[in-house]
Amino acid sequence: MRRTLLVALLAMAVTSGCIGTAAKQAYYGATGASARYYEVKSLGGQNSLDAFAAVGVQPFDTSPMLGAVPVSVVGEVQTCIVEKLLETKMFQSVTKGAPAGQGLVIRGKFVDFDSGGSALRAVGFGVDPFLTAQIELVDTGSNKVVGVAMVTGTVKSAVRTGLQELADGVGKAVKGLVERHHTKPPK
Repeated sequence: MRRTLLVALLAMAVTSGCIGTAAKQAYYGATGASARYYEVKSLGGQNSLDAFAAVGVQPFDTSPMLGAVPVSVVGEVQTCIVEKLLETKMFQSVTKGAPAGQGLVIRGKFVDFDSGGSALRAVGFGVDPFLTAQIELVDTGSNKVVGVAMVTGTVKSAVRTGLQELADGVGKAVKGLVERHHTKPPK
């Protein structure tokens, strides 16, 4: 009985097509936008951001994309980054704009965007919507750029779509980057 069940599960896992697509869509619908980051200029070691108690997130610049990125996404990305960083509980203060006192500023500019827009992407054709920004993390005390990274949010779900999902993906990417360079606070 177990052997038959195992063979059936393996066959389903290997099978592509409708079942595979349905399973992927169910997963992406549950998890939301995916996130990735790439450090262009390394932020340093695992605890390189531990010295910062306050973080401020500035609105990202849309001008490099010459109007392709909707202006409404700026506030959504800023809000999502603040929310994701607050979830980490790594900082005493996370705000929009400048941080309280000396701290870390996250500023950026949008450098790539594709709204997707094709109904065919639900069945594996077309481009998944994505939004990419180049960000700088700046020490406000010294005005020194601590690191530079590319952060991308990608929507792979055919159900959970829109600018809010893309903004959430960018927020998750920034959160992942910061978590890599900040030790968890003591409980």
